[in-house]
Amino acid sequence: MYERDYILRLITQVGRMLQAMLHAIREQRPDDALETAREAVEALLDTDVALADAMTGEGMAAFLAAGGRIDVLRSRMLGEVLSARADAYDALGRDVAAADERERARVVLEAARADADGEEAERIGVLLEQLR
Repeated sequence: MYERDYILRLITQVGRMLQAMLHAIREQRPDDALETAREAVEALLDTDVALADAMTGEGMAAFLAAGGRIDVLRSRMLGEVLSARADAYDALGRDVAAADERERARVVLEAARADADGEEAERIGVLLEQLR
């Protein structure tokens, strides 16, 4: 029961953060989107963003599979956050940072796709198409 409640709170929290990020990007406030992304990455990985920023996509996927099997839901949400973060970097003219974030998102989503099924697999597929 506790784990289910935690997951539901995380989904709600990160969902709100994603909405705020996308709104900030639309309103041409990419710095605000990046700050919210920092908070979302910390929530999803349960670690300091400085450590997360030092990880490759493969490292993030491994981190999300610490129990032996990748956490598909958190991986999908992290992929969405990294993709939105890339859009914020684009808005700031930071093309290299944007490309790096998209690559990390792609790697995390590809790793999760192997264990995803149903609606999660479909959502991951859509996100991967958007990253191409």
